[in-house]
Amino acid sequence: MSATETDAGRIAASGRTLEEHLEIASSLQTDPKGSSAITLDFESGDLTGWSIRRLARSYSAVVQDEIVRVGTKACRFEIRAGDKVSQGLRAELRDWYNAPFDVDIWYGFSTYLPKDFHPPRGVGVVLAQWHDQAELGDPSGKPPLAIRYLDGALHFTGAFSEIASHEPDKRYEFHVMRDVAHDRWLDFAFRIRWSRLAETSVEALLDGAPLFRFDGPLGYRNQVKGPYFKLGVYASGEISDPLVVYHDNYSRADSFGAVDPSVLHTTQGL
Repeated sequence: MSATETDAGRIAASGRTLEEHLEIASSLQTDPKGSSAITLDFESGDLTGWSIRRLARSYSAVVQDEIVRVGTKACRFEIRAGDKVSQGLRAELRDWYNAPFDVDIWYGFSTYLPKDFHPPRGVGVVLAQWHDQAELGDPSGKPPLAIRYLDGALHFTGAFSEIASHEPDKRYEFHVMRDVAHDRWLDFAFRIRWSRLAETSVEALLDGAPLFRFDGPLGYRNQVKGPYFKLGVYASGEISDPLVVYHDNYSRADSFGAVDPSVLHTTQGL
């Protein structure tokens, strides 16, 4: 059997399309800019620096200047019934960077839920997630870390297995925020030290104050690349009315001060 036939068989068995695997092959080269620190705050007026493959329509992610955390622009995300991308209703932007293992990385971003953001009861909506990085032909798993909106609350969830799977060995609910405020910005910051073979460390902050901390196994032992980050809006079930959220001022760096979502960071170098 040729290598091409072997790869084709692995792709078919994985449940993903050839196009999805081609993106995986590209993403394994990590951040095209080769930078461990970056600011993607939409001040450029476009989606420069992001992977845009998970946008179904022209309205899926639009840079606008009416609802903004800092600076002059932020991104409006919208999904409607039928906006299916990669096995789900989603409008997401991906940071190309695959996190290295056993290194502290800080992430910061702001999220705004309009007053009419009301998903159907029982339908979870992912607002941000760190997704595992599968290799060619290998299955992916549940997000090792995600922020999910469900029935008026924000759930901070995680997953762990020796082998990546949609039925992981462990599922975590690190924290639940009840009665989440709408029509105001939520400033999130995370310090994460991903570890493939040891314990992962997660420190989460909201509006600069401690939210939760976790130390333990997280992600998937069989994967050789660390997780990557996505934000936007992704519904786990069917919707009838459009869902709109806003995100702004995403940064990735080596300290809280460098990613603090309440501060406008430089966009030079994009």
